[in-house]
Amino acid sequence: MVKPFDVTLYILPFLPRVARLAPRASVEPDKRDWTIAVLSDNNITQEQAMEIVNPDNLRLIPGQSIQAIFSPEPGEPDEVGFFVRTVSEIDQGGLGLVIQQRAGLVKFNDILLVLTMFRVEGKSVELFDVWWNYFANGSEELFSQMSRQKRLTLHFYSDMGKDFSLGAENGFRRFFLSVPEVLRDSEPWTEVEFDRAVRGFCAQSYPKEKLWDMIQLHLNLPSDQEVKERGIEDYAGYIPEELRQFYDYILGQGHCIRVIPSAFEEKAMEADPRDFLFPAPVKTVLRCGLRWVKGYPVAPIPFIPGHGLAVPPDDTEL
Repeated sequence: MVKPFDVTLYILPFLPRVARLAPRASVEPDKRDWTIAVLSDNNITQEQAMEIVNPDNLRLIPGQSIQAIFSPEPGEPDEVGFFVRTVSEIDQGGLGLVIQQRAGLVKFNDILLVLTMFRVEGKSVELFDVWWNYFANGSEELFSQMSRQKRLTLHFYSDMGKDFSLGAENGFRRFFLSVPEVLRDSEPWTEVEFDRAVRGFCAQSYPKEKLWDMIQLHLNLPSDQEVKERGIEDYAGYIPEELRQFYDYILGQGHCIRVIPSAFEEKAMEADPRDFLFPAPVKTVLRCGLRWVKGYPVAPIPFIPGHGLAVPPDDTEL
């Protein structure tokens, strides 16, 4: 019997982080002993990401996207940069490009995968996904760097090497500041386990358009004052008997079932489960499937540290 994959997606959708970007000025490489890197996979190890690369010497295959440390200019602090190669023609020199950023935390079986994505819109639209391994060597500093770094540089490549670079605001700062709170309590995994998890999840979730849509979820933030205006008798659909005691109507969120996000399942087993209950739309709860801990429902619904549950907007029933 094949064991079903245990997949949970934790999402941090950003406020519209859309920008028309101006090309970053080219600079001469400094006198470091640079090495030409030809990268044949869509991901590099975290150890490789921590090594300083020379953007002018990288070679990427079509559709590839990676992260790595680089020096923007001689004498300036090193930065985390993103390096991508498109598969179709985009605007010459990057003028007029519109780029969006999204990030999420994916739980595939017992591995937590940090995901960042870019959507590049010019003459055509392309999506790039970059995966991060929290338990790789040097990852703590890499995550810290991403939480502090105010700007990002995206380097675009063709078959001739680097074409141009674009600078943008780092929309991932808040995500990389909060996500270690979820990751640090996990049981460490190996680089091989991480790589297998990425490949397994991508096999389920590609094409990239599907993955991009998965992390475009509406974020419902629980209010400090949840005002009941209606009750379970006003709900037009069916609510299973075992869930009726967890029903709640919340102003702005509508008909909800209070559940424990799967991210807190282990903590709920060790403490009072009631401390980990969050309201989610009835539709979302009934569709996602449930487990039970100490008589309380556990649902694989995305949870964002500091924010709450993220659910599809169409599931809200007022």
